[in-house]
Amino acid sequence: MPASSETISVIIPAYNRRADIARAVASVRAQTLAAHEIIVIDDCSTDDTVAVAETLGVRLLRHASNQGASAARNTGVAAATGDWIAFLDSDDEWAPTKLAIQMAALLATPDIPAGITGYVIHDYRTGEKRAFRPTDADAGIDALVWGCPLGVGSTLLARRSVFAEIGALDPGLPRLEDWEWLMRYLPRHRLGVLGDVLTIVHKGGDPSRASVATSTARIRLLHRAAWYRRSFATGRKFDSTLLVEEAASAYYARDLKTAATLSLRALLAWPFRGFGFFAVLGRRLLKAF
Repeated sequence: MPASSETISVIIPAYNRRADIARAVASVRAQTLAAHEIIVIDDCSTDDTVAVAETLGVRLLRHASNQGASAARNTGVAAATGDWIAFLDSDDEWAPTKLAIQMAALLATPDIPAGITGYVIHDYRTGEKRAFRPTDADAGIDALVWGCPLGVGSTLLARRSVFAEIGALDPGLPRLEDWEWLMRYLPRHRLGVLGDVLTIVHKGGDPSRASVATSTARIRLLHRAAWYRRSFATGRKFDSTLLVEEAASAYYARDLKTAATLSLRALLAWPFRGFGFFAVLGRRLLKAF
């Protein structure tokens, strides 16, 4: 267990989450290691999120305009007083031992200032539950070229000082902000990895094409040159991954021909992708043509 001087601020960004926010906060209250404070940042909700949050005994901060999840988390980090920051999305929840297990692991490795845990995705639409148990290999800079499946928005626990060093989340990214932040973090520090499934991620929808297009364009501008400096092959893998993200968003929007075209472009950028990619590509081509 951590020393008494080690405190945790939990940051919960919220936008139109009146039906979910109480569950997220309850999972923090149920932790075997108590948080120092729970900060809910309302991102200018148009429903009763604020009214519900006011009944929960949290520290409530409010944006005067909708600025997105990155900006909301940044507001929370700037206001936090704990030594550590824990992110939790307002529609997700933690297992009761999440903070205790993760904090103990990070304090045992003082050279690692941030870590993530495993999680399970519960898709409301299908009832499917799919677990992701990360390994050290999943959380290295080499793996990051393929995207970011690490669930940072609800699994990250990091020293507050890390955000001063690495910088805030990019408020210009409506999606993929965790991936971009890790592109800045991992060249400097290792990421502590726990394979334990300690977070439940509730999924009720897919990202919009516009949000993904905005984010991939900005990430391409910010980081493409750095990936190519690592090697030409790494740069091509990065190009391919951005196209895969765009293809997925087109597929979710039922624009099947665009999804298939973008997937083919991703294949041309890096032809040596795994079997899973080819299976997905085949399904998209069949549906599109």
